[in-house]
Amino acid sequence: MTKKQIPSKPKANTVAIPADPNALKKLKISLGIIIGLFAFIIYAQSISFKYTLDDHFVISDNEIIKQGLSSIPTILKTDYFLGFNNGDYSGPIYRPASLILFAIEWQFFPDSPHFYHFIHVLLFAITCLILYLVLCKLFESQNVLFPFICTLIYTLHPIHTEVVNSLKSGDELLCFLFGILSVYFAVKSVSEKFKLNLSLSALCYLMSSISKETGITFLIIIPLTVYYFTDASRKKIVTISIVTLAVSAIYLLIRYEVLQSIKLNTGDTFLYNSLAGATSFISREATAFYVLLRFILILIFPHPLTYDYNYSQIKVQSISDLPAIAGIVVSMVLGIYALVKLPKKSIVSFGILFFFITISPVSNLFILNGASMAERFLFTPSLGFCMVLTYFLMKFTKAETRLFSFHNISTMLRINSTLFIMLFILLGIYSIKTFSRNTIWKDNFSIYDHDVETSDNSATAHSNLAISILVDVYPYEKNEDIKQSLLDKSISEFNKSIAIYPDNAKMYEGLGLIYMKKNDNENAKKNYEKAIQLNSIPDMTIFENLASIYRSSKQYEKEISCLDSMIKYNHKADIAYIRKGVVYGQTGKDSLSNEMFLKAISINPKSTEALKDLGVNYGTLKQYKKALEYFNKSLAVDSTDVECYKFIGMTYQNIGDTQKAKQYFEKANKMNGGQQR
Repeated sequence: MTKKQIPSKPKANTVAIPADPNALKKLKISLGIIIGLFAFIIYAQSISFKYTLDDHFVISDNEIIKQGLSSIPTILKTDYFLGFNNGDYSGPIYRPASLILFAIEWQFFPDSPHFYHFIHVLLFAITCLILYLVLCKLFESQNVLFPFICTLIYTLHPIHTEVVNSLKSGDELLCFLFGILSVYFAVKSVSEKFKLNLSLSALCYLMSSISKETGITFLIIIPLTVYYFTDASRKKIVTISIVTLAVSAIYLLIRYEVLQSIKLNTGDTFLYNSLAGATSFISREATAFYVLLRFILILIFPHPLTYDYNYSQIKVQSISDLPAIAGIVVSMVLGIYALVKLPKKSIVSFGILFFFITISPVSNLFILNGASMAERFLFTPSLGFCMVLTYFLMKFTKAETRLFSFHNISTMLRINSTLFIMLFILLGIYSIKTFSRNTIWKDNFSIYDHDVETSDNSATAHSNLAISILVDVYPYEKNEDIKQSLLDKSISEFNKSIAIYPDNAKMYEGLGLIYMKKNDNENAKKNYEKAIQLNSIPDMTIFENLASIYRSSKQYEKEISCLDSMIKYNHKADIAYIRKGVVYGQTGKDSLSNEMFLKAISINPKSTEALKDLGVNYGTLKQYKKALEYFNKSLAVDSTDVECYKFIGMTYQNIGDTQKAKQYFEKANKMNGGQQR
């Protein structure tokens, strides 16, 4: 970049004196400290927050992460979600860098969300400081004004609240951090220690890519930045490009080797990405351009913000829809302008290209992403916007950028007073929005309850709130009237979700559970049956709960059918056999009842419930020796079982051995007394 790109004429009353290197160094350090403090302070409140959203998948409920440092070799050769729910959440995704960070944190501070949030905020502050230093390197032919303003805008922009408040978004943070470091070393290699700095750039680029897949866009960003901001020869640019390409090949090979056996799960893709439900390629691309327009608009005016842009918050567009046309026109105009200005090394051109290149993997233009749209996707691309905004702010206010113009903060503010007045107004608005948005991220219920109004057309936004009420609020409420109102609200949210997407089995399953809590078995049964109808392999808990409902209404054949489904999928098979044994016993089929209890014991020899039930059965059949055998087996598993002592006492009483019967009854009474004390 040349000096002509930023207004650089000295004001009439400015005396052109040589720049003081020491003063400029102190100024640079002071401004860096200001950026670091701003970044930490604006997000410090999140240190007190809990786990939210996907934090559970990659930290608190991830069995691999809980192994601490010893899990690192496993992390390097497995899928991102393998440690959660036995890998049922597999992507395939390969992002070991952030998982290694979580494993290290868990090793020394297990299950400590407040500490993890502290490290996360600190990492963001460090990232902003490094961004400032990288920009200082890019603009070293001028001074620190552009890097300082650009980094401040980036630091305080509300669009970053999701990444900084969500621990899972450590992948975004590390991807951006290592990405800008790779740029720094590549630019530095042009003027000094070419091989060393290029090697460091390659290493950082690899780290960026294994932090998140979007890091691979630095394959283009690195040589593009070298071209824009240095006078590197064509040979050096080609060499840098070849090295970066080689690292990309290595990364892709590693990723392939790790993930080749993992299949892509696309069962409910469109529920999270509306574009997957587009009826044609043209419609999908039209919607993708509309989403690009929304990304640009939310950078310009970051309100309202939400965690959820899922189906059908983003409406599928046709090529003739005005939002799609606007997205195509805006994208084309910006893209053409950037390419036309490419030879002139315009900072606006660079900012536009940076935005489009880094947003491309998640834009749905080329491949379908896991989501229609998300604010976290703008963590890296937003730098391009901040650079363009800084350029126009400085151009509009005719900001002074010559090295000799100022040597300290007060002089910098005085000479560029108009610029900083406008900047302080903008950053004040940003800070208020960022701070208020942060408070929403304190826990899941707070996020879901607040953002459901913004994401009123999202099926998942309503279902997430309904589930959060059941999991995060209802169990801890003591007032019965309030508990009932919470259940009613949860029902309302599930029904809103169903209205948007009627074929979601999980919503009917949730309604079934709520109606069971409300003792409305008829509605519970109706919703559970609907869930089974919609899902070829339903959640087995549905069958368990439905069996309970059928039992209460004495619909034994239907109860057995549900229990057989549990056995078929090996879900709590021992419990299912026990329940079948009880049903057969109630219907007079004693031999079948015993058979079921014995089957349960063969599956789980320590099932005291099966052992006792079998003992009771033999006692009913007056096979007292067999009854005592199984009661004693149950006591061998749990010697504190009062009920079992009573059963043995009753058995000896039936045999006629009153002395032993008395002995066991006294034992049971004594244990009951101990429990009461």
